[in-house]
Amino acid sequence: MHSLIRNITLFIILFPISLLHSQQDNPRDSLLDKIRDIEIALDAPVESEENLYMNTVSFQSFYDVLSPMGEWIQITKEDIDEDLSDGEGEGYSSLGFGDEEFLFIWRPGVEKNWKPYVNGKWEYTDRGWLWISNDKWGNQTYNYGRWWNSPKYGWVWLPGYTWAPAWVRWKVANDGNHIGWVALSPKAKWNSEEGITEKNYNYTNSASDWVFVDNNTFTGDISPEKVVGLETGNNLLKESKTITDIRAENDVIVNNGPDVTVIETRTGKKFNRKHLRFRNGQNNAFTDNNDVIIGKEKFDNKLNGTRLDKPNKYKKSERVKKMLRKKQGHKKPPRIKTGRQ
Repeated sequence: MHSLIRNITLFIILFPISLLHSQQDNPRDSLLDKIRDIEIALDAPVESEENLYMNTVSFQSFYDVLSPMGEWIQITKEDIDEDLSDGEGEGYSSLGFGDEEFLFIWRPGVEKNWKPYVNGKWEYTDRGWLWISNDKWGNQTYNYGRWWNSPKYGWVWLPGYTWAPAWVRWKVANDGNHIGWVALSPKAKWNSEEGITEKNYNYTNSASDWVFVDNNTFTGDISPEKVVGLETGNNLLKESKTITDIRAENDVIVNNGPDVTVIETRTGKKFNRKHLRFRNGQNNAFTDNNDVIIGKEKFDNKLNGTRLDKPNKYKKSERVKKMLRKKQGHKKPPRIKTGRQ
């Protein structure tokens, strides 16, 4: 009995020491490093509503992290609605905006034919399908905000403050052998009571916006080279069923999509439904056999600050330039006429 107590005591004393040695030997892969800053209570109730045009949080962390990897552009809300006029989703331009007239969008430094959600892999988790990106900036832009293919700027991203496993719309081809997805635009307005479904999101993406892969490719690493060509994608787009189902379940956002059982049956690969856990910060995902650990932002309340947060460097849309010139004109003092009476 005394021997058992002594062994237990030694274990309690030495176990933390062994962890520290492990951390020193390989700090990146150590147990302490993997669990450091993991949130205990990140399953707090999800945002009841997200208005991408009326956010009250600071996106300064996004501005700072993404600036070296792309370009920030200052635009108006009307710029966005003009870009997204082809669709029945809900717009925002009729709302009252208060003092904030401008927003910032981000354009990544990528090749011409690039599109979002095409360089990474899908993991099946207890919150549905999670996109794990190979892009350095993926943890910010695929779990927050919305993308759209702007006629003026190409693919751009509008920041948001509500986290989801992926903000995408799905398609399952009628042939049963292909799966497609496309990034949701700002027309997809999050509301926890209704979620985002086919009933409240009808924006029409062009065929070239969609990503289609065969079932076997879907189960592994995805890259532009593995995506089907535009002509095949066009045909699949016409002969497929659309699935848009992002909803709140038990106070968390779940990204439902293709039936995992069907994919397992057709490919012979079993998905281990992994437990999704968070750590504070902007780290990309770490996965093992049972868990996915991913960074999550902590946003500051912008209303508590005295200045409007913004990128250090950005360009302005033509509409912004015009509005600023108009404002400056109104601020000029009236000219006083002089001369003989």
